Amino acid sequence: MMLGLTGKDILALTNESKRKAVLSDWRNWGIWHKAPEIGLSVYRLDLPDGSFFTASWYEGDDFFPGGSMGNVNRPRFNLCNKGGKLKAGSKAESLLTDKLKELRKELLERGENHGA
Repeated sequence: MMLGLTGKDILALTNESKRKAVLSDWRNWGIWHKAPEIGLSVYRLDLPDGSFFTASWYEGDDFFPGGSMGNVNRPRFNLCNKGGKLKAGSKAESLLTDKLKELRKELLERGENHGA
């Protein structure tokens, strides 16, 4: 089952750490596509405006930044606009948190704060 954020969820994202927590929780978004032949799982999070985030995860895609011994196996995030298709590559996490901030601002401007 794919997870989706509601307007109420978006309104609760009042600061950057809360928006980053949404991205950190990518494993709970729900599997959108799986390609076991290449160890790929794509997770998807639907947004209230019809756009969505994806987190692509490759098993064993180890990354050791700066020669460290610590594995930083992180997903590749992407943002797809309403009606759009997933494109190759990835987007910086800041673009995704900015999208959440923008959605919240739009909801507040429309007066959809519902007590938030």
